[in-house]
Amino acid sequence: MKVRWLGNACVDILSDERVIIDPHPTTELNGRADKVLITHEHDDHFDKETFERISKDAEVYAPKHTLDKFNIEGKTVKPGDEFAGIQVLDCECWKSEESVGYYYKGVLHPGDAAEFYIDKPVLLAFSPCFESNYEDYLESVSEIKPGLVVPFHYDHGEKKSEAQGLVNLLEKEGFSCKLLSPGDDIIL
Repeated sequence: MKVRWLGNACVDILSDERVIIDPHPTTELNGRADKVLITHEHDDHFDKETFERISKDAEVYAPKHTLDKFNIEGKTVKPGDEFAGIQVLDCECWKSEESVGYYYKGVLHPGDAAEFYIDKPVLLAFSPCFESNYEDYLESVSEIKPGLVVPFHYDHGEKKSEAQGLVNLLEKEGFSCKLLSPGDDIIL
């Protein structure tokens, strides 16, 4: 399985199918998805043009408020739902009407959440890296004990220091971390 970070909170998972989460990349995203998952209604997690290009014939899943806000067709999800090997998680997001995270084949995507949890093995956990929430991220990572943590959802130029700060904190506590540039991938 190949997992690519495409900037913002956009993650592209290539396995027996292609799953794209939060389609608002800062780098090129080509081809079509089998499934498109959206965590919440913030504009930095959804780009209409990208969505229209990648979602033809795709299954689309998102909280109801997100589907309504962007006027898109899809299946409504809520925490606790499971479908096609995907688990929908309760992940609170600042100033969001409805927010979820997703767990798929060992990959955890918590949207913007500072606190996230899953009771299944996590091979790769993406984590936002807002400096004000470092301690919450540390607590969440300590609970789930992922094989690898990748900071995401930051400006790779101006805010890279926030991602590096989270990496420094987590590595000091014994967790394996990796900084990616938009478009970089990890093979699991």
